[in-house]
Amino acid sequence: MPERHPRCLAAVSTTGVHLAALAVANVAAVALVLSGVLGTAVSELVADLTGVIAAVAAAATFAWIGWRRSGDERRWRWLMVLALACFATAHALWTWYRSIDPMTFPNAANAVYLGLPLFSLLALFVLTKEDHGAVAEQAPSRVVVLLDGLIIAVSVLALSWKIAFSVVRQADTVRAIRLLVVSSYTLADLVLITIAVLFAIALYGTLRFPLVWLVAGLVAIDASDATYLYAIAKYSTPPIVADVGYMVGPSLLLLAAPARDRRLPRAVPQTPLLFVPYAPFAVVFGWTLFTTISTGDPHVGEVYALLGVVALVVVRQLITLRQLHVARRQLSYQANHDPLTGASTRTVLLLRLDRALSQGQQPRHLGLLYADLDHFKEVNDALGHEAGDTVLRTAVARVHDCIRRTDTLARMGGDEFVILLDPAPEDPHVFCRRVQEAFDEPVHLNGSSCAVSASLGYVGLREDDSPDEALARADEAMYQAKAAGRDGMRIDP
Repeated sequence: MPERHPRCLAAVSTTGVHLAALAVANVAAVALVLSGVLGTAVSELVADLTGVIAAVAAAATFAWIGWRRSGDERRWRWLMVLALACFATAHALWTWYRSIDPMTFPNAANAVYLGLPLFSLLALFVLTKEDHGAVAEQAPSRVVVLLDGLIIAVSVLALSWKIAFSVVRQADTVRAIRLLVVSSYTLADLVLITIAVLFAIALYGTLRFPLVWLVAGLVAIDASDATYLYAIAKYSTPPIVADVGYMVGPSLLLLAAPARDRRLPRAVPQTPLLFVPYAPFAVVFGWTLFTTISTGDPHVGEVYALLGVVALVVVRQLITLRQLHVARRQLSYQANHDPLTGASTRTVLLLRLDRALSQGQQPRHLGLLYADLDHFKEVNDALGHEAGDTVLRTAVARVHDCIRRTDTLARMGGDEFVILLDPAPEDPHVFCRRVQEAFDEPVHLNGSSCAVSASLGYVGLREDDSPDEALARADEAMYQAKAAGRDGMRIDP
């Protein structure tokens, strides 16, 4: 280990030098482009080439570091390689066509930009896979967070409808299609940024360092996308500053590759965050209502956008209600069942026993079987508590196969179990022997077997029995069987 330490320091130092050099070169390129000394055409070429080179460097860095990692740490980085490869390819094509005529840039090539938000979203899911429930156990599922991001993004889109999309009806076909393509990956980036922020800060309560750089890079690129979208909508030429995001964004994304994947839990109140997606939705609804009342004629695009947001909200609520239903069922199961064996709890047994003993004028015949494992402490002492837990789980599963749906198997604590038989078996001896054989069957543990036995006490319940009295009589019968030599049974029908 001491021999590797200097190598690790050297590797970290080399990586730091390379990142510093890249940052200096990137800042110098941005300053040169914004200075205007190169002229418009050369400035645009330098800006485009800087974006392509930065994207290629970022993809190579993610590939190199991902190759040295394993598992999810490798997978999310290689997904970022695909994301940046799409961006580099599209931006290289844009560089070529922009030097000739920007309006000849094919829409199919323009759509390649969509690979950046698509593969980045997949990388985000892999990166944060372990965060869900790590800090906030009641954090929403990934599907709900995805819908929240869509609600926020579509709401923002609806608010900017007149700026970005109202020109589509007056535009020529080529410009309209181009506008829609550019808006698609602009919206996709916005959705991704929203989801990343919700994952990192709000809903999961966990802040990852790589995620900070991913969000920063995507924000820079999306800012340039939005500027270009606005320029296309207004039939104007984008200013040179619109290219800064394409130049800086890939370099910011690159910093996520070597960033240490440390998680910083953040104490975030969950209840106020549940209303985050509905704030922009309320603004959209209010804006649509205001424009409709003031003009007397609702704008078709705004109404459709509002209906789209409403549909997302409805889907989100349906998924949330389903998850709440599943959570309630899980909580109910956990409250009524022993967490180790899955048997019912003592409380459930007493409730069912009390209900069974107070059934109207025609009492049913009921039986109660009390079982206690013999020498179970020796199993724990010799093989460990994990082996003892395995014995308990296996024994309960076998006994459960011996009873009926109307019967109740409950764990009273430790290695003691009670079976409420409703109705009582016709031959208690046969039933008790079957249960005892289930307990006696050896349990296989890591290539060896462990044999345990059980002492059983069975009583038939009387009409005047209370639950506590019935349990006491069954417990007494079990102890009589144990005192007689263990691995036996005492039956009092």
